[in-house]
Amino acid sequence: MKNIHILTGEIKSGKTTRLMLWASSQKDIDGILQPVIEGKRFIYHIGSRTLKQLEIADKPNAIQIGNYKFSGTVFSWSQNVILSCFQKHLDWLVIDEIGPLELEGKGLEPAISEIFKQVNNLNGNVLCVVRNSILEEFIKHYNLQFKFQLFDFPLKKS
Repeated sequence: MKNIHILTGEIKSGKTTRLMLWASSQKDIDGILQPVIEGKRFIYHIGSRTLKQLEIADKPNAIQIGNYKFSGTVFSWSQNVILSCFQKHLDWLVIDEIGPLELEGKGLEPAISEIFKQVNNLNGNVLCVVRNSILEEFIKHYNLQFKFQLFDFPLKKS
């Protein structure tokens, strides 16, 4: 079984919302989600239920992409969270979202690369959220050809 799963879709298509609902019904799961609350992006740590504002106004450590500015401090915290989660050997490690910043070596990098280097040692699964407009670039960038499967939410039994 392939351990890397990719949830993909259009920007603002409800990927994170659906993932939050699915994750809440799982056991042995941890990682991060990036919900948008009142128009601002946040990082939510599943295990501790900690919510930190990622999208910020001008600050000295801001990381900018397009019109968006993000907290470098919150990204650093997020990297530590996902690396710590990876060491727990969970059934599911969720990483929402890997985007253009990570492809530039910023944001959640270098933590993402470290996880993909060690994924063969993983008994559980890594679930990555990637918008479909960069999916091919993501697969090439991380050399994941033939090493992943697309994730589809399991149907609920009635």
